[in-house]
Amino acid sequence: MSGHRARAVETADVVVVGAGSAGCVVADRLSRDAGRKTLLLEAGHALPPRTAVTAMSRLPIAPGSERVRRVRERRGRDVVRGYGAGGSSAVNGGYFLRGHRDDYAAWPWPASRIDDAFDVLDGGAAGGGVMRVREVLDGELGPAGSAFETYWRTRVAAGPEGAWPVVGVNRVRSNSIRDGGVLRRWTAMEAFAPAVRGGSEVISLASAGGRVTGVHTAAGRIDAATVVLTAGTLGTAELVLPLLGGELSVYEHPESLVRFAARRPLRTQVLLPTVVHTADGLEIRCYSDDFASFIDGIPAGGVPIGVADMTHGTTGRIGIEGDEVVIDLGVPDAGGLERLSEGVDEVLEMLHSPAFDGLVEPGSVTVDPVVGLSSHAWGTLPLGATVAPDGSVHGVPGLHVADGSVLPAPLRSGPHASVMATAALIAEELVAGESV
Repeated sequence: MSGHRARAVETADVVVVGAGSAGCVVADRLSRDAGRKTLLLEAGHALPPRTAVTAMSRLPIAPGSERVRRVRERRGRDVVRGYGAGGSSAVNGGYFLRGHRDDYAAWPWPASRIDDAFDVLDGGAAGGGVMRVREVLDGELGPAGSAFETYWRTRVAAGPEGAWPVVGVNRVRSNSIRDGGVLRRWTAMEAFAPAVRGGSEVISLASAGGRVTGVHTAAGRIDAATVVLTAGTLGTAELVLPLLGGELSVYEHPESLVRFAARRPLRTQVLLPTVVHTADGLEIRCYSDDFASFIDGIPAGGVPIGVADMTHGTTGRIGIEGDEVVIDLGVPDAGGLERLSEGVDEVLEMLHSPAFDGLVEPGSVTVDPVVGLSSHAWGTLPLGATVAPDGSVHGVPGLHVADGSVLPAPLRSGPHASVMATAALIAEELVAGESV
């Protein structure tokens, strides 16, 4: 952060940093008041991505993609971040599950308001909403997904009737639409259509007297009474660390992969159509085909089944060393490794069961030797401990945060839908409390 007071090139009431899933939500809500000048800044492209990018049959995250940026984490792992209008909603697998209902007990809002925020996004049990959410259809499961559900439905509950996942089989709900015969992701940029200024990377926060007063971009300083960071957990950390000092704790969902060679073609348009949530907090993910079928330029490795620990994830650190922000997303501890191993054993049993007869090439099942991550970094600036319900950072006037950084507790589903709901609730608090 800089206290440099060179002449501002522009002034706004609010600057929102990052036009990803959370930023689109916040900017839309704040810009409804025509008397409030709200600038939504995005380092990448301002235009929504083309259908070729958002097609569900592809994940545009290969090296060289114009829609992602890669960050090398301290342990040598590449972390993929959405880049451009719509952020991760344009490039992820189109998974839009809520967490379990009791995952939100630590959120500082009543259950009725949380329900309402999700309903606007996903349409509730009926589906729809501004994010065009729908349940993956039976015909989109593919052979692996069908075998997976056949196996698990004899062992665990059948899953929810409504919008809330439960312990058991959970058919994935997806932010996706049919567009000219192509099944594609429906992005936050399309859902909310805020005005966005692309090619405007925020280099640092501007401050005076301990108060955040705007942002520095390559074009110059923009002054604003309120700055809202929605740059994603890692991007937001890079901007706040020079101000806060020290380190930030960060959390991730570790994932073990069990792979098999298929005896026949499996190709479907949906990468992750169905999951099982276990009573002890694992998410078993049935990917429909080899990742190489969805991501250009990576070698084939076999059809993966993922085992992710959603409730006892890794704990890492983000800090500054010299002039560099250093990210360490952590590794599972001994207890976490044992939990993952137990889940892997269940998957191995499944792949050798009659449900997968004719699908798995005999002798082809392997377990990846290294535990991976889910690209779900969260919790660096949690609600309550560090951030108020309106996103304001304790002790730093003028600064608000409204992305995955503020998630205060583990979620038993991936965080995309929850991040957008959080952003919507924080934006309402900002408006209601006249913080902007």
